[in-house]
Amino acid sequence: MSFFNSLSEYVSNSVAGLSLSPKRFSLSRTDTSESSTGVSLGSRSNSGDSNTPGFPKVLPAPGAIALVQRRRSTLETLVPTPPVRRPGSFRVRSPKTTQERSTNFCCRRQSWPEIDHQVRSGVQEIDGSYFESFTALAWKQENQRQTILRNTELVASEPPPLEQDLGINPIDYTSPQNEKDKLYVEMLYTIANSVGAPAPGGQYAHYKEDLFLYGQRAFGMPPERHYRMLHVAGEEQPPIVVLSVVVVEAEGLEAKDANGFSDPYCMLGIQPMAPPTSPQPVTPSRTLSDACSPFGSSTVEMGGSEKLRKHHSFKLSFKRKDGRGRGEHRDSLGGALPAKFIRATSVKPHTLNPKWNEKFRFDIDDINSDSLHLDIWDHDDESSVLEAVSKLNEIRGVRGLGRFFKQVCQSARQSSQDDFLGCVTIPLQDIPSTGFEGWFKLDARSQRSNVQGRIRLKMWLSTRENRCSGADDGDNWTELTQHEQLFATFVDYELRNWNRESWTWSGDLPGPALTILHQHAVQGDLSEFQTAMARFVAASRVYLKSPLDPRWILQLLTDIEDTWANTTLGREEEMFLAEKFTAMQERWLQQLRHHRQLFPALHPPSLSRLEYLLRCLAYMSNMKSFWKCCPFNKEIRGEIVATLRKGTPEWFHNLKHVLMNPEEYDSTFVDFCSEVYVQLKHALNHYHPLFEGTNGIPYFSVVYKQIDKLMADEVISFLNQNEHPDAAYSRLIFSIYMEVKDLATFSQNLPSGGDHKLLLVRCHEWFEPSVSHWLNICKGKALQRVRTAMELQKSCEGHKLVKHSSSAVDIVAMFCHLRDFWRLLQWPKTHSVCLLSQLLDCICSAALLYADITYQRLMETGHFDRLGPFRVCDDMCIAANNLEYVYKFVSLLENYFDFVTLETLSSEAHFNTLTNQLDSTLSQFQVRITDILGRIGPQMQESLRKAMFHVAWSPDTLPTQQAVDPLFDYLYNHLNALNISLLPQNFHKVLCEIWEYTLAELNYQMDGGASNDDLPAMFHERLHSALELMVDFFHADGQGLAMDELHTGSFCQIEQRLQYHRTDTEKLIEIFYGQRLQEQYNTTSSPYGNLAVRAYFNHDSLCVEVLHARDIIPLDPNGFSDPFVIIELLPKRVFPHCNEQQTNVHKKTLHPIFDECFEFSVSLEQCRASGAMIAFTVMDHDVLTANDFAGEAFLALGTISGVAENSSADNFHGLKPVDLVLMQQHHKNHPILQILESRTNDRMAIEFVKKQKQRIAGK
Repeated sequence: MSFFNSLSEYVSNSVAGLSLSPKRFSLSRTDTSESSTGVSLGSRSNSGDSNTPGFPKVLPAPGAIALVQRRRSTLETLVPTPPVRRPGSFRVRSPKTTQERSTNFCCRRQSWPEIDHQVRSGVQEIDGSYFESFTALAWKQENQRQTILRNTELVASEPPPLEQDLGINPIDYTSPQNEKDKLYVEMLYTIANSVGAPAPGGQYAHYKEDLFLYGQRAFGMPPERHYRMLHVAGEEQPPIVVLSVVVVEAEGLEAKDANGFSDPYCMLGIQPMAPPTSPQPVTPSRTLSDACSPFGSSTVEMGGSEKLRKHHSFKLSFKRKDGRGRGEHRDSLGGALPAKFIRATSVKPHTLNPKWNEKFRFDIDDINSDSLHLDIWDHDDESSVLEAVSKLNEIRGVRGLGRFFKQVCQSARQSSQDDFLGCVTIPLQDIPSTGFEGWFKLDARSQRSNVQGRIRLKMWLSTRENRCSGADDGDNWTELTQHEQLFATFVDYELRNWNRESWTWSGDLPGPALTILHQHAVQGDLSEFQTAMARFVAASRVYLKSPLDPRWILQLLTDIEDTWANTTLGREEEMFLAEKFTAMQERWLQQLRHHRQLFPALHPPSLSRLEYLLRCLAYMSNMKSFWKCCPFNKEIRGEIVATLRKGTPEWFHNLKHVLMNPEEYDSTFVDFCSEVYVQLKHALNHYHPLFEGTNGIPYFSVVYKQIDKLMADEVISFLNQNEHPDAAYSRLIFSIYMEVKDLATFSQNLPSGGDHKLLLVRCHEWFEPSVSHWLNICKGKALQRVRTAMELQKSCEGHKLVKHSSSAVDIVAMFCHLRDFWRLLQWPKTHSVCLLSQLLDCICSAALLYADITYQRLMETGHFDRLGPFRVCDDMCIAANNLEYVYKFVSLLENYFDFVTLETLSSEAHFNTLTNQLDSTLSQFQVRITDILGRIGPQMQESLRKAMFHVAWSPDTLPTQQAVDPLFDYLYNHLNALNISLLPQNFHKVLCEIWEYTLAELNYQMDGGASNDDLPAMFHERLHSALELMVDFFHADGQGLAMDELHTGSFCQIEQRLQYHRTDTEKLIEIFYGQRLQEQYNTTSSPYGNLAVRAYFNHDSLCVEVLHARDIIPLDPNGFSDPFVIIELLPKRVFPHCNEQQTNVHKKTLHPIFDECFEFSVSLEQCRASGAMIAFTVMDHDVLTANDFAGEAFLALGTISGVAENSSADNFHGLKPVDLVLMQQHHKNHPILQILESRTNDRMAIEFVKKQKQRIAGK
């Protein structure tokens, strides 16, 4: 098998060596590069080196490789040598491939550079870079602003200045030492007598030792003084704990009345003892969180693990229902102490969801054992219970209280019809210090009671001094002021320990401080509003001494407003709050007055601080409490605007004092303007959004209007005191103008529609004399630079560059500086025409001077005197390219200076001045360039004539493609050199000119004077083929002339004449008459008169009626004519048997009336033939001499009735006559007539030409 494998491999390699197409012989579906290139005889195929996907790799047996190689070498000796082909073999010899000559002379690629824009002759150094120094003002200005910006960022990285340095004096509200001692004792007393269970989540659950330690540190008390004051606080009597209860509402009560409703009211009081020890139904214990759930019966954690015990109301309730035994009621009272201070709510009739919102206060003897009990009853007898309850509070002593409550219960049992609706019992020891509010499920008196619904209660604890029982002290002004002082003390302590700026502190107090404040508020029975007010007042007191975070102050203001709810303030509280409202407003306005220094724009923390300061003012302006306490204060938004108007001039003059040095006033004034620009940029981008977004204040509008007036005064003052005409002063003036112009652009950011009365927007009026004076100087400088550039110019050489010199680059660079500087000025278009006219005069004068000098120097080289032969001259190419380069820039000035907009804004006279000035310069440039390049055609003319003669008169056996080779070789060599040397625009001009000269030589050979009989048989065919080859040559595959540029008038005329030469006489005559018919259609009036005819086709007969003529030209000496009309059907090949007919002669008239009808026997197909027409010839009859031609007209047969497809031949009596304009031949040298005339041996041609020559007008 190995032998056959080797044989198969040999055959495969041999076939591969034949270089057969893999697409034809490959067995694989895909063609690879390896298969197409072939494999050498001794190499393995690629298929043997790779594995087929999905199959294991086959490894050869040991020794098999060596065996295969031996057998392969044996087989290789059998390969026959390729036979030597015999001479004269019938095998077709492959033709020799000759390299085809390229006819594309456009070798320059679009990617090649044309001009060396970097070349300089050093001309700018001669005048000290005068023009360059003005365009450099832009980047100098930008660098100056970047420097200012970096300095601003550097300043922003440092802490803002202290408020004292800006004249904002701190206010210290430090209390005397004795006041501090009293406050310290009050704090110790508060800590020692804390009330309430821990709040939910462990809040305010600190050990008293921690509270004492924090208070000692906050007040800075030494240990011995602390213990002494702690002893003093311990000697004070403990306060009386007070429970405040608000019965809010109930819902889902049971209906007791016949109408489906109840008349519920509540009775509530304090049970001063533990629950009775008599056996009770076993019920699961309930915690406070079980009874108080904001979602009905769902459990809500209220804090603490101790469960609330289920109490029955003074032995199950305040009342028993009727029908109960007396003994049972007596048992219910046994062992139960009566309620203290039983209170009752009002009755809410006819409802199952009553809303009371009534508040009650109870003094607590023992908070650890007392409980709050509340019953809900359905009221039936108003006098039975409510009057008894109202008298209950008059009883003194427990014994009297119990006896009276017994009477109440007996009265209720005997005569009252009130029904029990449910009860709630709440242990007081589980009430947290924060109080709570929630829903409590109503309990039954016993297992047999059926109650439903729930009640919402709000409860909190407080204290009061131990005075006579029942006294109600609602005045807590002292506690309010103490709370404020205590809060301020803690804030001061935290700020003392804060190692950074005070305004970076967030206002978060530690847990011990919050616990102390919370207990003080609870024990002082301070409302939420009083607490919020005290904390804001305390924070304000600290803020006036050292600035705090406005974000925290805003939160304190929010707390005041959220807890306001139409709170009634006392006189002291109102003045207390109003004083701090006013003080904070004044301090914030003082800070806004210096906001640029205190809140740098590039310092994000300061900007955030400013934002919240503004938010504080905005929030305060909408606070009900603020306007309640400060009704006569001014509107805050107006105060902010007034503050900005005061602060802006102060900042402006201070900035001027810092930056402007009196000794260097001129140079530092530009720096000052740049600084103002940067600050306005910051004002627009950073400050304006804050003021606008928080208070709706148009910050930028307020600030910019003031800066506009201040800066205008400074600029006018500067211009009035400086009068220096030197270049340095001009640059300074323009530097200031550019700064002021940029400042004026900020006016675009002002609100539209207002009469802002700005001054900087008219700054161009202040600088216009300076600009005009500078332009006059520039003109002289520009002309001098042109002369210097021509003296210093040097040729620019490069492999891909066109021929040019440095002078053109220098001149265009100077023009670019002038253009760019005009753009930098950004002069208002409505006022720019006069100055722009000066600038254009400067540029155009310099450009024309350059063109004249260039043209004159080329003339001195003898370029215009050279007749030929043509050769590519470097001087000509350099001159033409230089002028074209400058011309291109000048031609773009119309776009650079936006003439389209100027035309709509300026007067017609001023705009015409600009356009005429520019057009005149461009036209003169074109004349110069055309004169320079126009010498190429005449210098080539002789060579082109020789080459074209060779094309025209080569033997017929020489193909046209070879006959044009000398012509194309000559053109290729010169055009290739010109394409490399000239700019594309100039090369295009040259190509168009050479094309015209080539066409002229072709036309010369075509009409060289020989008659057609003497010309070779294929003469015109050859010229026509040559013309087509010339088109392809000059088109150059789209890189040369475009087709519409090649098809010029000369080309069309030559092509037409060549086509005519190739056409037989009869066809030419038809073409001639077809042109005359087209002229008939295009002629609407004529001095030769009109002819009215009517023609129609009917039953294989063409009827022609000659009606009348008018205004025929007089051809006789008597001033009249003897007209008659000849009717002829054309062309003759279509109507060979139709002879011409004529009307009668009418004597001595210019308006003959013929009214004659002529009939021609023709078919419809003849009338519809292409070019079929009727020729009407009006002649003047002469007796002795030949008839005179008066005019002719033509009518197409395809348009007459009976022939036209949309006409009907039923009735011809109503046909309207056709009024034909009479014509004469004006084209004396008509190409068809000329060609026919050259056919001297063609009788038809000679007769036709003779006939038509008699009809030429003015013969």
